[in-house]
Amino acid sequence: MAELAPNMELYAVSEACIACDACCNDFGDVFKMNDDHTRAIVYAPVAKGKYDPWDIIYDCPVDAISLIKGELPPPPEGKKPASAKKKEEELPPSEITDDRPWEVRWAEVSSLIESDWDRRKRYGFADYFEETPTQYILRFAMPEKVPNHPFKFKWNLPDKMPDYKVQVRFPEPNKIIVKACLEDLRIKKLCGVANSFPDRWYREIQLPGPTKGFKENYNPQEKCLEIAIDKT
Repeated sequence: MAELAPNMELYAVSEACIACDACCNDFGDVFKMNDDHTRAIVYAPVAKGKYDPWDIIYDCPVDAISLIKGELPPPPEGKKPASAKKKEEELPPSEITDDRPWEVRWAEVSSLIESDWDRRKRYGFADYFEETPTQYILRFAMPEKVPNHPFKFKWNLPDKMPDYKVQVRFPEPNKIIVKACLEDLRIKKLCGVANSFPDRWYREIQLPGPTKGFKENYNPQEKCLEIAIDKT
């Protein structure tokens, strides 16, 4: 690697990363997910002073980010890392009525291997694209199941994934941006500890041609978001 300029800072992500996507969403000019979406990586240094280093370091819920090139100021008073905030949060009451010990329920599923398709749903990459003479049609398969993790059972979380809040917009006639985020506080708490479970996803898609309008439809039974985009 070329020598870093004095006015630049460089961060690193350790193997403790759980691919929650928080740093990629909050500091997208510094971090990105690797090709198989199993961990975040640093792909660019950042100009000194653009961000408070502690904002970046504290953004990670598992303390996997560190500053390796640059000057780290003293920790700010009154500001806590995401990992500490997760520990302090109180969970809303559980709706699970299974009285068996959580260890027993976890043992029943601990050896199951999750499909890559289910994992891709949590990143917004379980999508389909179709073109007709008058429309472009985008379909996103949304997450159906809360991923298995010991804390899912210890905290009595449900198996069914709640619906995501979705936003669709067109910053340009041939570009669509789709954002989806979890709002359920109980499930969001698991995002800070379970692998490959971000609490939101973001997709920016370039369309083949200009458009003039769209219609958005979400099917809660099939957990499918469909966006029909009219061509000009």
